[in-house]
Amino acid sequence: MTNKSVNIIQIFMEHIKNSDTENFIRNILFCFGAPTIKGLKAACLINFRRNQDEDMRTIWKLNASKWLDSLGVEWLLLNEHEKFNNNALVMIYRRELLSRALTCKKACEILERQGYPVNNLDSCLKCLCEKFCSSFPHEIGLFLDYPPDDVKCFMENKRAKNLLKPSYWKVYTNSNIKKARRTYRKYKRAEYDAARMILSL
Repeated sequence: MTNKSVNIIQIFMEHIKNSDTENFIRNILFCFGAPTIKGLKAACLINFRRNQDEDMRTIWKLNASKWLDSLGVEWLLLNEHEKFNNNALVMIYRRELLSRALTCKKACEILERQGYPVNNLDSCLKCLCEKFCSSFPHEIGLFLDYPPDDVKCFMENKRAKNLLKPSYWKVYTNSNIKKARRTYRKYKRAEYDAARMILSL
């Protein structure tokens, strides 16, 4: 990502920080959910938070369908069970793309080992939500369209060397580097374009 695009994201965050909570959540959604909204990525994970006094989960549930249904994008609130924090941890996804990401052979093997009912997307999503009740399931990387080989390496050896600077996921295999760089740029460009559009309103 270029310095110019970094600056646009910084300007965007400054621009929305004092907006009311509903507009704050909406703008964060359309910026950082842009790769999925634009059909480039099966799913995005977004943590909506600002301060402890704002109930982000309730505001999300009241507005999410209004924002996303017409776009063909679905969502899961993954921290529905949380009692001590008002943030909203949300995964937005495109059903067709997510189904494709989870049904490849390598993804299925990982999911089966983690106890997921493979080949049934709704059952997999239900299982993911249940796992969030007790821990952070690192196989969520598969749901977020990350390469299964990198997800497997991360789950098995989190201390292994990451071959690219931090971004969407950690890259552990040389064969993935060029493709990962292209994918990173594509996702970041979607976020940058969304932020620029919001700033122009």
